[in-house]
Amino acid sequence: MRIAFYAPMKSPDHPTPSGDRSFARLIVSALKKSGHEVTLASHFRSYDRYGQRWSAIALKAKYARARAIRKLTKKPPDVWFTYHLYHKAPDLIGPALSDYFCIPYVVADASYAAKQTSGPWAPGFAEAKSAILRANKLICFDPLDANSLCHNLMCGHKLFMMPPFVRQRKITSSMRERARQRLSTTLKLPIHIPWVVTVAMMRNDIKAESYKLLAECALKLRHQKWALLIAGDGLARKKVESWFKGLDNIRFLGTLFGSSLSELYAAGDFTAWPALKEGCSMALLEAAASGLPVLAGKRPGLEQFVQNGASGYLCQEGEITDFEYHFRLLLSDPHHCKNLSAESTHRISKHHSLGAAAKKLNWVLSQLQVER
Repeated sequence: MRIAFYAPMKSPDHPTPSGDRSFARLIVSALKKSGHEVTLASHFRSYDRYGQRWSAIALKAKYARARAIRKLTKKPPDVWFTYHLYHKAPDLIGPALSDYFCIPYVVADASYAAKQTSGPWAPGFAEAKSAILRANKLICFDPLDANSLCHNLMCGHKLFMMPPFVRQRKITSSMRERARQRLSTTLKLPIHIPWVVTVAMMRNDIKAESYKLLAECALKLRHQKWALLIAGDGLARKKVESWFKGLDNIRFLGTLFGSSLSELYAAGDFTAWPALKEGCSMALLEAAASGLPVLAGKRPGLEQFVQNGASGYLCQEGEITDFEYHFRLLLSDPHHCKNLSAESTHRISKHHSLGAAAKKLNWVLSQLQVER
C-alpha cells in the first residue's frame, strides 16, 4: 500500500529529539518493514501548548492541506495514517485529505480528554474528537486511552490494542564494559558502584513533579554509594538541578540521542523514573530493550512491558516510601539486577520488537482492504 503518514504533534524529521519523534519514526519503520510505501504527507505542526494560538494554527492548516494535496496527487495514497492526535495537537489535515482521495483514515495513539470540552483547548478538542469519530481504525498503545475512547465515543468496534514497540539492539557484556569505562573517565565516577539512569525531558509540568520525587528519593539515599546519570534538558532544568543540590553523585548530561544515549543505557545498572501520570514512556521502553531493569510508578502503559518483580518494579504511583524501598533493593543486590535485566531483554524481544509490530500493523491495514 501507499501510505500517507502524518504526525500533528511532532513530525518524524523534527530537529528536536523526543519520545514522540522516536515513536513516529518507529511506526514509519514498521510500516516500511511490512513492504508498504510510506510518504510523509506534511510537516505541519498543530501543537498549541497553551491554547492561545488556535486562529493562527487553523489558518496555517488551510495552506498545509493544499500543499499536501499537491504533494500527493501524482501518486495518490491508499491509506492515510496519523500518529498521535489530541486536544493540543489535533489532526487538521488527515480527515479532509482522506475524504479528498476517498481513502481510509487510520489513527494511532489518539487521546480523548472529556474535561477539555470547554476552556482554551476547546477548538482543538472538537477537532480531535471529529477526527477520532471519522477514523476507520484506531490503534491504541495505552489501555487508559483505549478505555476512554470506548467509554466516551463508543469506538470499540474499530479499536485495535497494540503493545508499544522498540528497535532492539543487542548489547554484549564487552559493550557494557567499554561504555562504563569511557563514561567513568569522562564523568569522574567510580566504576564499581551502581549507576542509575534517568532519561526524561525537563518541562514545567508533570515531568518536573517526577523529577522532584526522584530528588527526594536521592536525598534519602545520599549515604549509600551509587551514582545517578540524568539525560534530559528543558525550561525546568535550573529548578530540577536545585532539587538535587548538595549531592555529589549526580551527573546532568543534557539531551542525548543516538549512539550517546545507547552508550548511557549500556553503562547503567537500572533505570529509575517515578512516571507520574505517564503513558507509554519511550525512554523506559528503550531502557528495558537495552537490558535495564525498570523502576517506575505503576501506570497502565508501563505494565505492558514491565513485569513487576520479574523484569523491574512498578511502585504505587507518587508514593516515595515504596519507590525508595525498591530503589534500595536494586542498589543492594547486583545479582538480582542481572536477573531482572535478562528477563527485561527477553520480554522486549518476544513481545515488543519492531518485527512483531510490523506484523500487527500489517494485519490492521489488511482489515481495511477486507472491509472495502
